[in-house]
Amino acid sequence: MPTRPNFMHAIRLISILFLCLTAGVCGGEVPGRHLFVLSGQSNMTQTLGHSFYECVGAVLGKDRVLIARTGHPGQPIKNWYRDWQPPEGMEDPKPDKNGHLYDVLIAAVERVRKDETPASATFIWMQGEADASRGWASVYEKSFLGLSDQLRADLGIEEIHFVVGRINDYWLREPDGEAMREILAKLGEDHANGAWIDTDDLNRGVNPWGGFSFEDGHYPPEGYVVIGQRFAREACRLIAPDIELDPAIFEERFIDSYRQIKTHDGIGKKVSGSAPPGATDLSVLSDGKFGTTDHQDGAWVGFPPSDQPIELVLDLGAEMEVDSMAVNLLLSSAAKSEFPEQLVYSTSADGQEFRVNGSRYNTIRYYNTKELAKMRTDGIEPVSVLLLTRQWDREGPVRARKVKVEIKTGGQWVFIDEIVVNPRK
Repeated sequence: MPTRPNFMHAIRLISILFLCLTAGVCGGEVPGRHLFVLSGQSNMTQTLGHSFYECVGAVLGKDRVLIARTGHPGQPIKNWYRDWQPPEGMEDPKPDKNGHLYDVLIAAVERVRKDETPASATFIWMQGEADASRGWASVYEKSFLGLSDQLRADLGIEEIHFVVGRINDYWLREPDGEAMREILAKLGEDHANGAWIDTDDLNRGVNPWGGFSFEDGHYPPEGYVVIGQRFAREACRLIAPDIELDPAIFEERFIDSYRQIKTHDGIGKKVSGSAPPGATDLSVLSDGKFGTTDHQDGAWVGFPPSDQPIELVLDLGAEMEVDSMAVNLLLSSAAKSEFPEQLVYSTSADGQEFRVNGSRYNTIRYYNTKELAKMRTDGIEPVSVLLLTRQWDREGPVRARKVKVEIKTGGQWVFIDEIVVNPRK
């Protein structure tokens, strides 16, 4: 029968398409196991690494992914590159340190790959801040390419892909900040085996040390999650440029302003606790409505300076998973409103006993004391500030019936328009 071969061919194509879709890719599986070497300064965090692993594992299969990660705060590239030379007219301050962090990295790589020769190797690099600060950008491109050659030779692999993260715009204040950003982007654009990612939109908010900044050299925890996703997407494209990636794997969830919040799980829930003089109804703190920059807007609740901390408890009505919490504040000279002296988030499963899920990032202070002093001298243009932080613990997702916000006002007013739980865009 002449039609049978065409029929069987169609069945085979449908079967292949089904396998592609269920694997999260289209265009066929990528054979073999794949090595990813992640390194850099303090921004190469464990959170970033975990996010990266989840994404590449979803595309390639977690059993076919090998990951080695090291992060070293404040270190220049010379501590990875053995043959680093300083810019003309400068001296190497510690030549004996050249390459010593590379030895740590290679040891981590050997622990995960053992004697295996992977099907591909990809270098993920989040570094450059230290070199920008020292004025060493002029030798950075040569150093990075030398480091890549060094890694390729030691791994015994003919080609190694790389993805670099461009340091964010906070570092423009450093001597070589602009030059370093240009070099990192150029590295990704000029090499067929390379790519780069942008991080400028991810550095506003509460960082993992509990400090809020309008912009920062580091990132809030959710920022590191997104950076991991962006690295993973580019790495997968380099390994197998013909595969079609599932957009759901790389869907970004980063919120740094109330304007991005369409809804949240605290809306309509009962708020109790410290009511300021003249206010008896705290329901505006959970009505889903955010105020204007006028402190007399009825959406705001103003708390005057006090020696007693403000304590606000939101009852969710039933136990649920709580992945993030926030309050939205108003900074305004007209309202005499600044950042509180301290803000602490906690959760309770039984409604009685509360606990802080990671004091480093749930105990919040304003991070930039110099900028705060300037605000007090020059005045503050009215602006809303979302103090958002993740909730997590080592046992898994945090489950809570009630959430609590404790605020030490200090010597200034504090204006709040919403307590936010699990915001969604």
